[in-house]
Amino acid sequence: MKRKLLTTFGFILGALYASAQSFTPGNLAVYRYGNGTAALGNNVTVPVFIDEYTTAGVLVKSRAIPVADNAANFKLTGLGRDATGKYVDEGISTLSQDGKYLTIFGYNQTVGGAVPTTSNGLVVGVIAGDGSYNSTTTLSNDPTTGLGSPRSAVIDGTNIWANGSQNGIQYTTLGGTASTRISTAQDGSKSLSIAKTWSSGVLGAARLYSATAAASTELPYATPLPTTSTTFTTSAPFNAAITANQVLVVTVENRTIIYVVDDNANTIRRYYLNYSGAAIGPFAALSDVNTTKIKSISASVRGRVGTKTVVDVYATTWGDDGTGTETSKLITFTDSYLTTNPTDVSQVELATTTTLLATAPANTLFKSVTFVPTGSSSVGTATLPVSLVDFKGKKATNGIQLDWTTLSEKNNSYFDVLRSENGNDFSSIGKVAGNGNSNAKTNYSFTDKSPDFGTNYYQLKQVDFNGKFSTSETIAVNFGFADDVIMSLNPLQDNSGLGITVNSSSMIEGKISVFSITGQQTTTLNVKLQKGKNSFNIPAQLQPGVYVVKLSTAKGNVSQKISLR
Repeated sequence: MKRKLLTTFGFILGALYASAQSFTPGNLAVYRYGNGTAALGNNVTVPVFIDEYTTAGVLVKSRAIPVADNAANFKLTGLGRDATGKYVDEGISTLSQDGKYLTIFGYNQTVGGAVPTTSNGLVVGVIAGDGSYNSTTTLSNDPTTGLGSPRSAVIDGTNIWANGSQNGIQYTTLGGTASTRISTAQDGSKSLSIAKTWSSGVLGAARLYSATAAASTELPYATPLPTTSTTFTTSAPFNAAITANQVLVVTVENRTIIYVVDDNANTIRRYYLNYSGAAIGPFAALSDVNTTKIKSISASVRGRVGTKTVVDVYATTWGDDGTGTETSKLITFTDSYLTTNPTDVSQVELATTTTLLATAPANTLFKSVTFVPTGSSSVGTATLPVSLVDFKGKKATNGIQLDWTTLSEKNNSYFDVLRSENGNDFSSIGKVAGNGNSNAKTNYSFTDKSPDFGTNYYQLKQVDFNGKFSTSETIAVNFGFADDVIMSLNPLQDNSGLGITVNSSSMIEGKISVFSITGQQTTTLNVKLQKGKNSFNIPAQLQPGVYVVKLSTAKGNVSQKISLR
C-alpha cells in the first residue's frame, strides 16, 4: 500500500496512497482547493483534492493531489486567492470525451509558495479510472509567453490542450515540456472542452470548444482537433451575449443540447442545435438562488423515462468572490426532453430550481465538477491518495493525543509516528500496527507522553509489508508551557536564599532569576529541567520584602511571587 496522509477537519479530506483504488463509475469528481485547516491565503498556493461523491451527494473518498515531486511526476497546487483576497478564474477540471481521463491544471509549486514564473511553472495532472496519476506534463508560465492562471486543460489520447489567462490555447503531449500555441484569435479563454455534435443524423468529428473570455454570442471551435496553429470556426448559438465560464455539449437522441454557465449572470442557460447541426433556440435559462457564482457544470444522459429522455445536470458554485461569507456548493437539477423530438420546446420539461447535494467545508472551495474517469488504467507511475479521516492531535492530561482513521487499507504493515520541534527535522517516537488489508473504517490513536513545550509537529509514515512507505503532511499541536510547569518556592533558613521546586512535563533548559518588587535583579541560576520533579537552592541574602521568581526558557516563561518576613 502506497499512501499519503493529510491533515483534516472532521471531514474526509486527507488521504493515503493506495494501489488499485479505483473510482466508482457514475460518481462525481469535485475538484477542491484547500484542506480546511486554514483560510485560503492571498497570493499563495494551496493543496488541491479530488473528492468523489455519489450523485446523491454522499462523499465516498477524497484523493489528495501530491504536493511534492515524485520521480518524473511534478507537484501540483492551486492559487487560493489573488492579492486582493478574491478567488481566481482557474481550476476547471475536464473529463475526456471518452470518459476515461480526468484532467486538472495547476502550479508546479509547493504549498504556501508564490506563483512560479518559470518555463515549467504550470503542470497538467491526468487521472485514470483506477486512480493512477500522471503529472509529468509542464507548460510555461513565463510572464511573456506563458499561460498565466491555469484555467483548464483537456486530454484526447496523449494530446493535451491547455488555456490560461493569456497567450491563447496551447498544445502539447502527455509528458511534454514544451507547447505550441494553436490559436491566434482565442486569448484568455475561460475553459476548454472536447465534444461531438449531431448533424443530419450523424455524430460528427470531435471539436475543441473554447469558452470566450468576454461576453459574446459566439462559441468558437476547431475541428479536426488542432495540433498546429489554426483558425477557429466562429459559431453563434447564443441569442444574447454570454460570459461563458464553461460550456457543456450533450447529445440527446439525435440532437445536441448546449448547457452554458453564464458567469456574469450567475445563470445556467440551455440551447440546442437543429437536425442539420445549426444553432436554433434558445431554451429558457435556469435561474435560481443556489446558482450564485456558478462556475462549473457536468451532465449525464440518464436515458429514457417514459417517452422522454432525462438529463441529470451537476454544477459547482463559489458562493461569493472570495471576500464574502457564502459557502461553495455542489448542486443538481434534472431536465427531460421529448425522445422523438428533443427540440420541441412545448414538450421539454426544464428545471427551474436546484437541489443542494453538498457544501464545501470551511476554508475550502469547490472549483469544478465532472464525472469520475471510468475504464482506464496505468496512465502513470503515481497513484492518487485515498481515504483518510481525521488525522489530528490535541493536548491531553498525559501528553499529546494523535488520532486518525482510514476507510480502506492495502498491505499496510504499520504507521511510524514522527515528531519535530521545527517542522522540518522529524524523528520516530513510536509505531502503531496497521490493519493489513481492509475496506472497513479503522480508528487509530497514539499518545506522545513526552512532548516538547510549545508547538510540536507530527507526521505519519505509513509503511507497507514490502518496506515501501509514504509520509503525511504535517499537523501542529501546541503543548503550551506555563500550564505544564508547577513552581513552588520556600525560603531557606535565616533568609539565606530560596528553595525552588519545579515540576516539568518535559526536558528543557532555562534560567531562574530573582527580582525585587522594584524590578531589580538580585541573582540568577542556569538550570536544566528534567521531566518530573526538579529541586534547586538559590543562595542569596534577601531582605524582608516581596520578590518575583521567574523561570525563562525558549518555550515560555513562568513567574511567581514570594513574600519574605
